[in-house]
Amino acid sequence: MLWIGLALLVVTVAIIAVLVSFIRGEFYFSRVKDNDTLSVEMRALFGLVRYRYVIPIIQFKGFTQGIMIKSEVVNDKKLELKDAKKDHITKDKVIAFYKEAKVVLLHTLNLYEWVKMTLAKVECTELKWITRVGVGDAPETAITTGAIWGIKSSLLGLGIRYVKLVAKPRIDVIPQYNQKQFSTEFRFAGRIRVWSAVLAGIRLLVRAAKVKGGLRVWIQIALKSRSRVKTAS
Repeated sequence: MLWIGLALLVVTVAIIAVLVSFIRGEFYFSRVKDNDTLSVEMRALFGLVRYRYVIPIIQFKGFTQGIMIKSEVVNDKKLELKDAKKDHITKDKVIAFYKEAKVVLLHTLNLYEWVKMTLAKVECTELKWITRVGVGDAPETAITTGAIWGIKSSLLGLGIRYVKLVAKPRIDVIPQYNQKQFSTEFRFAGRIRVWSAVLAGIRLLVRAAKVKGGLRVWIQIALKSRSRVKTAS
């Protein structure tokens, strides 16, 4: 009986440790001249579970072909490339995504409220957005710098109000006088406790179940997304 009690205690402590641990995520985007880099990284279970998605190539192929992206899945522990794919984001795909989003919205009770409740549990641990801009003329560069500051302030004010900001943001627009240049670097890192994520998932299922056909719609879209990922090349 003593060993059974100790085993139950260890399992209970392990479950509690997992539930109070954080799921950490990081979004990074940079543009220097014509080179774009985008990456998304997720970590959980004290770093034992890691996922890193990198898009090193983003090319605009015209209005007919849309945007071509090359994506890579990287194993950070072994520092090796696990998978590489190419895909085109076309107008038809954007329209299809918009239609799916409308269907999900209609088949989930107060989805917008659920999003706000979930984001309220997210803590922003790093926020960095540095932009360098120059248009070749000092007065015009100053005007452009002010305009970019205004755009940044509006976008950040809209986004930050939904999450908890626990780190001091590093936001700047650096004018490059008498030269033509545009480069930007954006990094957002956040975290949410596992138990908050689990509760959010349960709440989402409950909200979907309260609408006729809601769970079926979520399952169908999940299966379609999985199928698209497998067939992408």
